[in-house]
Amino acid sequence: MSEAAIEPALFPWRDPMTRKMGLACVLGLGGFLVWAAFAPLKEGVAATGSVVVQDNRKVVQHLEGGIIAELKVREGDRVEAGQPLVVMTGAASLANREQTIKRLAALRAGIARLSALQSNTAAPDFAVIADLALSEDDRADIVGRERSVFNQQRQRLAADIALLNDRRQAALTTRDLRAGQIDIARRALAAAQEELALVSELFAQRLARRDQVTTLERNVANGEGEIARLNAERQDAAAQSVDMTNQIAQRRAEFAQEIAGDLAQARADLLTVEQELFAAQDVIDRAIVAAPVSGEVLNLRFATRGGVVRPGEAIMEIVPKEGDMLANVRIRPGDRDAVYEGQNVRTRLAAYRSWLSPRLAGEVVGVSADLKTDPDTGAQFYEARISVDPAELARARNLEIIPGMPVEVFIYSGRSRTALDYFVEPIAQSFSRGVASL
Repeated sequence: MSEAAIEPALFPWRDPMTRKMGLACVLGLGGFLVWAAFAPLKEGVAATGSVVVQDNRKVVQHLEGGIIAELKVREGDRVEAGQPLVVMTGAASLANREQTIKRLAALRAGIARLSALQSNTAAPDFAVIADLALSEDDRADIVGRERSVFNQQRQRLAADIALLNDRRQAALTTRDLRAGQIDIARRALAAAQEELALVSELFAQRLARRDQVTTLERNVANGEGEIARLNAERQDAAAQSVDMTNQIAQRRAEFAQEIAGDLAQARADLLTVEQELFAAQDVIDRAIVAAPVSGEVLNLRFATRGGVVRPGEAIMEIVPKEGDMLANVRIRPGDRDAVYEGQNVRTRLAAYRSWLSPRLAGEVVGVSADLKTDPDTGAQFYEARISVDPAELARARNLEIIPGMPVEVFIYSGRSRTALDYFVEPIAQSFSRGVASL
């Protein structure tokens, strides 16, 4: 074998190919060491957890309770906000509203009657009940009853006024009659006084008897007494006419005051009944239980119609489909000091393949103040809440995100280390422990 052939076998580094490969290895290792020594790697905490929803589950309840007449959804159905979910039986509620409407109509008609009496209108305007949902029989009954009361009240007032007017007129007639009688009595008195003067003169001349004078004096006194009596009766009659006039005014005032009081009470009652009607209508409206938010039906507690729902009892729950996504993740106790609110995170939906699930940016919005314990494994952890806003969720709009879905998150600590730091750290820690044990 020649020396040229033996030399590469004994001294392989002299082979050009070997030297090139060695140089490549040295350069590669050197480049890696330079990268490991100087290239920064973001430091952080890895954690796992599950998806929750920004809004809590909405419990669907019914205030008054009742019997289910129709169940429009099933477990797991997707519903939109305002979509009817359950229809409750409303026979009692409808009957209550009908009675309240009748009371409202009666009060409105009563107010129309009282207003007509107050303004002395010929007839009430019952058009105020035209907009109420009444049957024709009920409408006719209310209008007929109020019209009858209107006529009775007007007739009673008119009868009272007529009676007082008759008494006043009688007093005026008596007053005028006594005035005429007084005039006649005065003329008779004047004649008697004239005759008495003549006979008294003849008696002084002894041409007349004493009894004639006495008789004439008695006649004059009787005339004067009759005039006084008639004058007193005339004054009494005049006073009675004035009193009757005052009583007529007083009766009208009492009637107006009575109507005003009844009208004020009716208007106050009207406000109360209007509120009762609003409440009754609200109960009927609530007979149709609608979805408070868009989302998915969960924990449906009734399967068929006829179920009895107690007041305030939960019928089902709606898991909202809108809003920011939240994830609850578990932090190891040793990593607690590196996690705080406001940190940026990278989230991945672990339920999907890595190439299908984009990394979604988010932030830490809360960290539990104390350790929690898993009841199944006994493992202790801190719970952090991660928020992913809708702008980031739009990148994963082709993926269905539901509560309970597993997630993997990486919480950036805000610090950077090199790869060489990671390689050297275990060796340094082992060396430190070894030195400490000496």
